[in-house]
Amino acid sequence: MFGSLVLLPSAFLLFMVFITGETVMNVNNPISPKEYQAKIRAGFSTNWFKSKSPQKKYSEQNIIDVHEKGFRNLRLRCRADLYSYNYSAVNFTWFLGNLTTVVDYCLKHDVIPIISWIHHQAEACAMKEDFIAYVDLWTAVAKQLKDKDYRLSFNLFTELGKDTCKRNNKSSESLRKKTHKYNIWTRNVTKAIRKTGGNNAQRILILGSPGKTAKDLSKIDKKIYKNDSYMMAEWHIYASGPNKVLGSKKYWSDNGTSGGRNNVKTAIKQATDYTKKYDLLTYLGAWMPQDNENGSITESEAINFARFFVAELGKVNIPWSFNVLDRYYNTTNKTWLTGYQEIQKRKLNMSMILDNIRELMP
Repeated sequence: MFGSLVLLPSAFLLFMVFITGETVMNVNNPISPKEYQAKIRAGFSTNWFKSKSPQKKYSEQNIIDVHEKGFRNLRLRCRADLYSYNYSAVNFTWFLGNLTTVVDYCLKHDVIPIISWIHHQAEACAMKEDFIAYVDLWTAVAKQLKDKDYRLSFNLFTELGKDTCKRNNKSSESLRKKTHKYNIWTRNVTKAIRKTGGNNAQRILILGSPGKTAKDLSKIDKKIYKNDSYMMAEWHIYASGPNKVLGSKKYWSDNGTSGGRNNVKTAIKQATDYTKKYDLLTYLGAWMPQDNENGSITESEAINFARFFVAELGKVNIPWSFNVLDRYYNTTNKTWLTGYQEIQKRKLNMSMILDNIRELMP
């Protein structure tokens, strides 16, 4: 049975509790990573804040519908490159206001808001001004939201993408290639967020994998999280779905017995091995069941893959977010999508795929 938010009488609103089965969680008290990992469960990544006009793309009903469908998190991916490092500009003020509104909607309807940062050129160039802007943006977001309850978390990177710096061709400086830079950025931003006051001193911070997948989590400097009890790590694979490329780590065919299942198990084992060794729990921030690049996966293969992947993640209690809400739900029209969609010339009934996944969701 899905959890529900219980509001106590008005005199006791400060002591709001969340009840799941036998567990009572006071969301105005710090939430441990273990409790948080269980609470994230299954959800969606979103595109609202990858646009200059997010207010045209969301409504409170979106959050209500997500919750009623059984999903319990929304990863709010925020494009920092839309603001040109001028965090006093009107459009950045609008961003903070809209972000606050969505966070409030999420908390009101007990959907976990996970804010993540995106700026692919900043990641690739990783120059001094990029570093300063990264810390400044997170500091501004943290100050804005410092008094929100502990269900809100900050995911410090959405992903570390391609290495090419288009400004000056300094690809060797990318955070993905220069892990020491990744650790400098992460160490400084975590300290900055913790200093912003309110609930941020003990809010869950989710560190990003230096190389997307779980195999690179070990590159995170242990000193960053060693003495902080409120940190987790994010990793992902299949962000653009499985494919039919032989030898690929994302290869899948038919029911997966030809190697696809082993690929899934290997990817997840890298995460669980990391947790066992470094004692940092993880969250999977993005995946999709279809081949979004080449359309090689049939509908039945997508269902087979999704059911197997979700079941394997469930065995080790790793929560996740789908990539992406818009593939299943029209945020403007406030309706779940039905029927067939054409994805790279492949027609798939995504609503049917979603229904199969929901049968296995935590």
